[in-house]
Amino acid sequence: MEDAKRQTLARIVRAGAEEMLPRQLALLEQICAIDSGTGNEAGNAAVTGLLEPVLSELGARTERVTEPGLGTHLVARVRPEQPRGKVLLAAHLDTVFGPGFAEKHHFHIEGEWAHGLGAGDCKSGVLISLFGALILKKAGLLPPWELTYLFTCDEETGSRSGRKVYAREAQDATLALVFEGGRERDGRPRFVTSRRGVILGTVDVAGREAHAGKAYLEGRSAVLELAHQIIRLYSFNDYEKGIYYNVAPISGGRPNGVVAGEARGEFCVAGIPENADFPVIQARLDSMADQVTVEGCQVQVTYRTLFPAMERNAANHSAYLRAAEAAELLGWEPEEIADPAATDGAYLSTYGVPTVDALSAIAEQIHTTEERVRIPSIRDRTALCAAMLGLLG
Repeated sequence: MEDAKRQTLARIVRAGAEEMLPRQLALLEQICAIDSGTGNEAGNAAVTGLLEPVLSELGARTERVTEPGLGTHLVARVRPEQPRGKVLLAAHLDTVFGPGFAEKHHFHIEGEWAHGLGAGDCKSGVLISLFGALILKKAGLLPPWELTYLFTCDEETGSRSGRKVYAREAQDATLALVFEGGRERDGRPRFVTSRRGVILGTVDVAGREAHAGKAYLEGRSAVLELAHQIIRLYSFNDYEKGIYYNVAPISGGRPNGVVAGEARGEFCVAGIPENADFPVIQARLDSMADQVTVEGCQVQVTYRTLFPAMERNAANHSAYLRAAEAAELLGWEPEEIADPAATDGAYLSTYGVPTVDALSAIAEQIHTTEERVRIPSIRDRTALCAAMLGLLG
């Protein structure tokens, strides 16, 4: 793009982001007033309903992918006649807050901060991705690319349903932009191209109950066996790679006068840096059932991948360069970083789409009732989104 056109684009997206901010804040307040925790179908429907007018302004064609008992994934397409490519704009609609939380914790603004449940994770990201494109739409500058919005409803529980939507849309995608919470250092935007994977699982132990006094030796304590298995799990920690095993919560047995006949521990394996590490970890977990210390007990270990690893590679770096170009156009000095937290960006990257993450606003205290997002960063990241799309050409 010629320099004069680039400067014109920069001016338009800055002014447009300033103009859109009041609308975004008003809509953010409405969305944060809705309980939309994972699995809240009514709340999910209410949130998607509030987004429909903006999608209509964009000229988007919407598709609702419904998962009974969970909610609806909203897929929306802005598609020219002959698109040069397809960019995925991903953010999630669900939060970690259950029914009743929104009534107790109202949206409010204090200084430059907007406080609200899910405001930073990930409701502001949804609005940034929409209004960034709307700026270009109003200026007649939408790129000749298909823009596909993927607003899923189960990211907070590992996207067991949403990942199917990602897999489908990734097949012909050129680029993925993920609007999870933004990062910055000393005013410099930081974009994520690498995240660590996570496994969740349970250890179930079956023992034999017996009177803890007169028949103690006849019992087989499931709690004792679980204790050995917990120690075994912690022994798998890889401090060099930063792969950590954690067990919580645990439960087992009945009254303390009875040798425990059953016990259970839930565990998490976090910080998995590469997808090649998963088979090694899985082999260790699979071996536990054969390593029983308390004779007569039986051990069953079940687990699932919550998120794969998002690996830094040439494809993701190329996506970062697009974000960096837009940031530099707006006068910022960007950085490419890794982040330990897992997001849906890991799925899009694993499915082979060049992916850059952390494109949303700067937030604090996410997943708590003190969650808040910095208002100027909503404006800035909206301008960034518009610039990224405008530079696609």
